[in-house]
Amino acid sequence: MLLSLFIIVPLIAGIFLLLMKDQQPQKWLGAFVSGVLVSGFAYLFVKGGSTELCYHAPWFTFNNVKTYFALNAQGLGGLMLLLSNLVYTALFVYLASSKQKYSNAFYGLLMLTLAGLNGVFLAEDLVLFYFFWEIVLIPVYFLIGLWGHGKDKIKANMTFFLYTVLGSMFMLAGIVYIGFALKPDSFMLADVQAVTAENYSTNTALALLFLIAFVIKIPIFPFHTWQPTAYKTSATPITVVLSALMAKMGLFAVVTWFLGLFPTVSNLFQYILYLAIFGLLYASLIALSSKNVKKIIAYSSIAHLALIFVSLFTEQATGVTGAYFQMFSHGLVVLGLWLCVDILERRYNVTDIDSIRGLAITNPTIAIFMMIFGVANISLPLTSAFIGEFMMLTSLFAYNPILCVVACLGVILSAVYTLRLLGAILFGKPKTAKKAKETKDGFGVIAVLAIIALLIIGLGIYPAPIFNLLAH
Repeated sequence: MLLSLFIIVPLIAGIFLLLMKDQQPQKWLGAFVSGVLVSGFAYLFVKGGSTELCYHAPWFTFNNVKTYFALNAQGLGGLMLLLSNLVYTALFVYLASSKQKYSNAFYGLLMLTLAGLNGVFLAEDLVLFYFFWEIVLIPVYFLIGLWGHGKDKIKANMTFFLYTVLGSMFMLAGIVYIGFALKPDSFMLADVQAVTAENYSTNTALALLFLIAFVIKIPIFPFHTWQPTAYKTSATPITVVLSALMAKMGLFAVVTWFLGLFPTVSNLFQYILYLAIFGLLYASLIALSSKNVKKIIAYSSIAHLALIFVSLFTEQATGVTGAYFQMFSHGLVVLGLWLCVDILERRYNVTDIDSIRGLAITNPTIAIFMMIFGVANISLPLTSAFIGEFMMLTSLFAYNPILCVVACLGVILSAVYTLRLLGAILFGKPKTAKKAKETKDGFGVIAVLAIIALLIIGLGIYPAPIFNLLAH
C-alpha cells in the first residue's frame, strides 16, 4: 500500500496546485513532496520486505483477462523510482531558490508528470503500465506548449506529441492483440510472458509494435528527430524532465516489457543495434558541428542513450548491469548540465558557445560545477559515468567487437565536443551577451549543484549502493 503513495501524493499535490493557479506560487510544495517521497523510498529500501516493495489489488477485467493495480519497486524499477524523485527534489529546490517566476499551474503539471513517471516505473501490469505511459504525455504536452519559447515551439510540441502518440497507438494495438488473441490469465508481467515467450508465428510483428513505442521515447535513430527541437524550445525545467527521466521510460520499457515479454524473438532484432550504433555516431557528429548549447547537450544525450540501448542486448550480466547503472548516472549528469545551462540563460542570455567567454573569471563557482558535469559527460574516471560506460564497453567488445569500436569512436567524439563546449564558455577573455544580473545565485542553487556533483563523484568512487539496490 505504501508504494501507491508514490503516485497518489504527487497526483494530489498537482491537482491542488492547478486549482491554486492564480494564487501565490507554492514553489516549495513540490520540493517538500518529492523530498518526502525520497525519504519514503529510503524507508522501504531499509525495511526491504517483499510486502513493502510489492502491492497487488484487483482492478478490472478485459475480455475475461484480469488486470491488477500491481506495483513493484524491486530491481531496476526501484532504481528509476529513486532517480525520478531525487531529480524532482533537486529541480524544485533549484526553482524555489533561484526565484523563477512560474505559476502554480506550471508546478502542478510538473507534479502530475511525476505521478505518471512513478507509475511507469512501478507498474507490473501491462494495462496499468500503458495507462501511466499515456498519463505522462498529457501534462508534458501543455508544459511545452504553454511555457516553451522560440518561434519553433508549436512545431516542436506537435512533433513531440505526434511521435509519442503514434508509438503509443502501436503499443495499444499490441495490448489489444494480447488480450483478444493470446488471452493470458491476466495482464501481469509473468502471465503475459507465459504466452508471448512461446514461439508464436505472430510474435515478431507483436514485438515490433512494442519496440517502436519504446525507441521513440528514448529516442533511438531514426526516431530521434523530435528530440533536439523539443529540448531547445522547452523551458529548461521541462528539458530536465524530458532528458533525465522521460528518456529512461523508454529504456526501462525495453528491459521490462520488450526483453521481458519477447525473449524468443528479441534476437531477430539484433540488426537494430547497428542502426542504434550508427545513430550514436551520427548524433556525436551533429553535436560536434553545432554551436547551440542546448542542441549540443541534446545530441550528446542521444549518443549516450544509444550506447545504453545497445548494451541491454548484449545478454551479458556485466553489460546489462552497467546499462542500469548508467541510466541512473546519466540522469544525474544531465540534471547538472541543464541546471547550469539555465543559470547561463537567465544571467547572461547564453544561446550558443559564442555568446559568452571567460565564465571561470566572471563566475568561478558555476564554472567549477559546469566543469564537473562536463567531465562526467565524457565519463572521466572518478565520476559515476565511468563505471557504467566501462562495464558496457567491456561487455560490448565480448559481444561484437565491431559495435564496440564504433561505440569507442562515439566516446572519443563525446570528449571532443564536450571539451569544445567547456573551453568556449569557461576560458578566454571574459565576454557576455548582456550584462550579468546583479542578483547572485542563492545558497539553495549552489547547494543543489553541490549535492549533484557529490553524488556523481561519490558513486564514481564507491558505486556499491546502486549495485546493492539493483540486487535488492
